[in-house]
Amino acid sequence: MTCARGLILRRLSRELFTYTYFPIRFNRKNGKVYVIGNDKKVETYDWKNLNIHMDAEVNAPWDVRCCDVDDNGVIQRTFSLPFRYQRVHKVLYGHFEFVNRYMSAKDDKELAEVASSIRHIFPVHQRKETFKESVQRSLLEYHYDFDDTEFPEKTLQLDWLFVINIPFWFLKLLGRRLSILTSKTPHFPSDIESQCPIDPNDRFDLNENPPVSALVKPTTVLEKAFYAIMIAVVTLASLSVFALIVDIIGAMRPHGDYPSFFKMLWDVLLFRWL
Repeated sequence: MTCARGLILRRLSRELFTYTYFPIRFNRKNGKVYVIGNDKKVETYDWKNLNIHMDAEVNAPWDVRCCDVDDNGVIQRTFSLPFRYQRVHKVLYGHFEFVNRYMSAKDDKELAEVASSIRHIFPVHQRKETFKESVQRSLLEYHYDFDDTEFPEKTLQLDWLFVINIPFWFLKLLGRRLSILTSKTPHFPSDIESQCPIDPNDRFDLNENPPVSALVKPTTVLEKAFYAIMIAVVTLASLSVFALIVDIIGAMRPHGDYPSFFKMLWDVLLFRWL
């Protein structure tokens, strides 16, 4: 029990009262990579000295690992690029190639090619995500397999199994919102910021000139009504599933005549207590 409690507390410490994300900054001019890890400490890597490979932990998606090794080929430090995928796939190759082409760009023509491939910026480096963005991001795992991981504008097709997973998705959404609301946006120390100045006239500064994205269009009244209805439906579904689970557990316990929580819930919702 103590071990399980410690495991839960460690897990919560990674999700609550921490950073909303852990950034990686690539400095093309000096060839450095700055990484903020789970311990909130900043590590600096030389891009040209990194060994790159794909790896996966047990029962986990694959990712691109960047390893700092010593003269004997022993890994000293490592970090992963953000995208993860269920298998070795062109999505991962493309993710690495995007970073690699940016870091190796020699002129504005090559930089323009890299910048033109970006069609959507999720500005979590400037602010916390909104509730609408949390819904969009949490729904991605319930869509059919797609290749366009960064901005799946053409392949957002919900898997029908999402319907039976609504209560569990809702719990994940609540957890995501709780994590965001209790955490803070990370910032690199001033000495690293001073090493990464952005030219005010840089025409590739996508913070100042972000690509136009359909995902960030203003929310219409109809969409707001849809979100309100969806929240009501998933709340009812989640409460109903929870009540059924409690009833099942109660029925399995010996010498127990427990009231039906499911019936009690709907008696309240349907005002049968009046």
